[in-house]
Amino acid sequence: MLIETKNLSHVYMPGTPFQVKALHEVNFVVEKGAFVGIIGETGSGKSTLVQHLNGLLKPTSGEVLVDRQNIWQEGMDLRRLRSRIALLFQYPEHQLFEETVYKDVAFGPRNLGLEGTALEERVRYGMELMGLDFETCKDRSPFNLSGGEKRRAALAGILAMQPETIVLDEPTAGMDPSGRKQLLKQIRKLHREEGMTVILVTHDMEEIVRSAEKLYVFSGGRIVLQGLPSEVFSSSRYLRELGLDVPPLADLLQSLREFGLELRTDIFDEQDAAQEIIKTCKKRGR
Repeated sequence: MLIETKNLSHVYMPGTPFQVKALHEVNFVVEKGAFVGIIGETGSGKSTLVQHLNGLLKPTSGEVLVDRQNIWQEGMDLRRLRSRIALLFQYPEHQLFEETVYKDVAFGPRNLGLEGTALEERVRYGMELMGLDFETCKDRSPFNLSGGEKRRAALAGILAMQPETIVLDEPTAGMDPSGRKQLLKQIRKLHREEGMTVILVTHDMEEIVRSAEKLYVFSGGRIVLQGLPSEVFSSSRYLRELGLDVPPLADLLQSLREFGLELRTDIFDEQDAAQEIIKTCKKRGR
């Protein structure tokens, strides 16, 4: 599945005193099977963009294309599209509402027309992908789960629809470090083992640098940087001007380079970075 936007613009409350242009002619591409990260300060347009990708918002101008077809052309099945490109909002556990985890996870597949054994297989599939034991959890109330389990149960409901792409808008917001680590581990596993396309909106720079293959940086409704994580984070000074954090390791390597050490700055593993620094210092001492 190829997802593209072409000159995508979006205006909230047009023609009113509260008019806000949230996106300005954005050109965005996600290849099938990719892991793409989107970063930017609050209000930069990230969430507005991802809500266009499966038709939750309609462009003011420009196009959203899936497999080179405009999703707003006559005859497009937006319901089917939303099962192919699934979007998980911030704090998805607030959307849990059924009596049991099983019923909550089954909600989406049931709306696709599944029932009986086929429905149960989908529920089991979604729960197990998110590390929730089917037999242990299926009859529990979702409201009695831990915070991390609730978040994973909400994502299991999306995965039970077997989407080709998952779009995650700040999926770890408000989670403790242990829960955040476990959820992100499951997301990386979905990409690596299930071949799922992942689009991740986040403020967690250390995590995005370990997971994403390509980054888009938003500011003021525009893409202002894009490329490999190593390319994006080499512009650490500019990122700070945008109000964004920089992974400490990337910041350290960039600072050492500015002080005259000719070392690589595209390293995001602590041991590899230590070896690079030692090697560079030895060369310099010769």
